[in-house]
Amino acid sequence: MMLDGYAVVQLVTAFAGALGFALFFNMNPRFIPAASVAGFLTWALYWLLYQMMGQIFVPCIVASTFAAAFAEVMARTGRVPATAFFIIAVIPLVPGRGLFYTMSGAVNADWASFAANGSATFLFAAGIACGICIVTACVQTWKYGRAKLARLHRRTPS
Repeated sequence: MMLDGYAVVQLVTAFAGALGFALFFNMNPRFIPAASVAGFLTWALYWLLYQMMGQIFVPCIVASTFAAAFAEVMARTGRVPATAFFIIAVIPLVPGRGLFYTMSGAVNADWASFAANGSATFLFAAGIACGICIVTACVQTWKYGRAKLARLHRRTPS
């Protein structure tokens, strides 16, 4: 699969957008490069899967899951909240264009455009939400299991 000019522009823009939001949110300067690269990789993963599958939902779930997992790893290594990394990493997936065209279709009473853009926007949003839920459920289960195991070790006599 070859990268055309359009794909390169998308990838560069994903990096620049993530970088801009990292600066806007006043992120710690030592984490800015990692967060920006996470935005780039999130969009690259989405774009690659979209090219292979031709649909929106599954590539968006996978890319969002990657962004959330990356955020959790960086949160543990950098001792910062995962939300800071996740928001910046997922920014390229946010369907701003789709929201605009959905609302434009509604305002102009172009119901066919409204339905088409609205369904695509919904799939993006649902994919992002599912990716977050997958990783959050795994992390919370892991934390719960680790805490339970620690409690069991404290109760057993040595």
